[in-house]
Amino acid sequence: MKFDQDFIEKVREASNIIDVIGAHIELRRSGGGFVGLCPFHGEKTASFSVSEDKQVYHCFGCKASGNVYGFVQQYQGLTFPETVEFLARRAGIPIPEKSKQGSDEDKEKKTTLYRINEVAAKFFQYELQKLKDDSAPWQYLKTRGITREFAEKHRLGFAPDSWSSLSAFFDTKRAPLYLAATLGLVKARNSGQGYYDLFRNRIIFPIYSPTEQCLGFGGRVLDASMPKYLNSPDSPIFHKGHVFYGLDKAAKHIRTADTAILVEGYTDWLALEKAGFLNVVATLGTAFTHNHARLLTRYCANVIVLFDGDEAGQLAARRSLSILLEAGLYPKGITLPFELDPDEFIEEHGAQALKHSIEKAQDLYDLIVEQEVRGHSGEPSEKIQILDRLAPLLEAVQDVRLRELYIQNTAQFLNIDAKLVRASLRAEHHSSASKPPPQRQPAPQTSVQPPQGVAVPDQKIEIIEVLRPPRVEQDLLNLSLMKETYLEEILGSGIVPKLLHRGVQQVLELVQEAYGQGHCKFDNLTSLLVTRVKPAEIVTLQLGEPFSSLTDETARKFIHDCLRRIEENHRKAQAKALMSNLRGAQGENKTEAMEQFMNIQRSRRQHNQEN
Repeated sequence: MKFDQDFIEKVREASNIIDVIGAHIELRRSGGGFVGLCPFHGEKTASFSVSEDKQVYHCFGCKASGNVYGFVQQYQGLTFPETVEFLARRAGIPIPEKSKQGSDEDKEKKTTLYRINEVAAKFFQYELQKLKDDSAPWQYLKTRGITREFAEKHRLGFAPDSWSSLSAFFDTKRAPLYLAATLGLVKARNSGQGYYDLFRNRIIFPIYSPTEQCLGFGGRVLDASMPKYLNSPDSPIFHKGHVFYGLDKAAKHIRTADTAILVEGYTDWLALEKAGFLNVVATLGTAFTHNHARLLTRYCANVIVLFDGDEAGQLAARRSLSILLEAGLYPKGITLPFELDPDEFIEEHGAQALKHSIEKAQDLYDLIVEQEVRGHSGEPSEKIQILDRLAPLLEAVQDVRLRELYIQNTAQFLNIDAKLVRASLRAEHHSSASKPPPQRQPAPQTSVQPPQGVAVPDQKIEIIEVLRPPRVEQDLLNLSLMKETYLEEILGSGIVPKLLHRGVQQVLELVQEAYGQGHCKFDNLTSLLVTRVKPAEIVTLQLGEPFSSLTDETARKFIHDCLRRIEENHRKAQAKALMSNLRGAQGENKTEAMEQFMNIQRSRRQHNQEN
């Protein structure tokens, strides 16, 4: 899905970065900007700075930098088109027809389906909150340690033991019941007219996307009736194998920890969240899929599998291993005591015990090998059978270095030569041993995103790398972005062609083009540059010291000093180049080179006297 630059700019202008970031972290005013604790890495002292004027952020701890699009992408793990849609909905801006995928009718249908789910979610939440504490739903939730406040925070609900409560509510809201049936909320009666509810007498767990849209529901019974859990069926907006429960809440914590804890269901997720484990996602009581794994690669490199301690849970963990390895993730695992789920483990042993287990988690592959060799007799034929069962797991490992380490561990467990383990793999994998592993899909990084969010004159996008620039040129670049009058003074000085670092020179040339030709307002320049410069922090250092404490007088002295030093560095470089030419020059060429060298030296002396 593509959006034209005018629409991107319209959405960006309507999305104040302070409001967007402030909805997720606490910001306090400091000087001319705002500061808070960085959401991208753990810290106790605020180093995350946000400029409302420039509409950019910068962390002086982990160096994360960007504009409002970059923040949402990095914080919520969205693609750029998803970010534009999310911020457009947030700002109440309709998506342009030409940017919509599929037919207008299909897009309108999906929008209506999301609205129906949201209506249902609010209905279920109201039904739960109006019940008394001694009601069966609250008595069940109490056994799980869930309070009213906690239930409200996570938007839990209750489907009444009624055939038509939700259907009647949809009628009052004029929601099309035939579309509600598509979502598995209601079903047409076999005889007669009308619809009946499909979720009845169940605790309801609404499933939200990272863009805060209600995708579907899970419902748990309060008695022994079956099925114990009922999920929304697949629909145009919901696919169980593509979705995690709790990702909307956990995304930022997963990114910060670079680790996701994977559990099997809703109550496990709630139990861990309640116990303080925030980087947790849950499958919807279904098998872990390749799409799940690909989704996790947006946020982290490491996954800790925490499934039930029974045979089914261990089998699910084993099945997830090859999928995780094929995605390029690094899986670890925890073996819970037999027939205990994570919720029961916390209740019996405490959150601290689980925290200790997570910190000591083993590679999931090694855990599975341990299970395979536990109790085996050591007979050669048995070892071969174990190798045959382990071979598909080894073949799934994308990182050849990790595969080799697993091979060596396997050999040690079975007390055999590593060559025998390699021989158990398919021949095609031997030839790939020298190839580098496929790269894991990187989490969205603000510093390397294409220039989304600001209209630019040149639609051919190139990222400008600014690696190890001279401090004086880096300082001048940030001074130029602090204030419009500073920029005009610096550009008017004619210093840009004299910069020694090509990257800094290119950045100021881009600024000169975008600002000088009226393509970009001054306050938008930094927001443009964070999408064009790698690393982005090069242009956001202005948000912190020493720049943030400069007065107008000291800033102008700073600029003057930078210009003088850059001019001197430029002349030194010229002199050095001419001296090099002199060594190899002869005749007239040598005389000409000598005259140029002397002129530069006289100019340097005059410049030093004037300054």
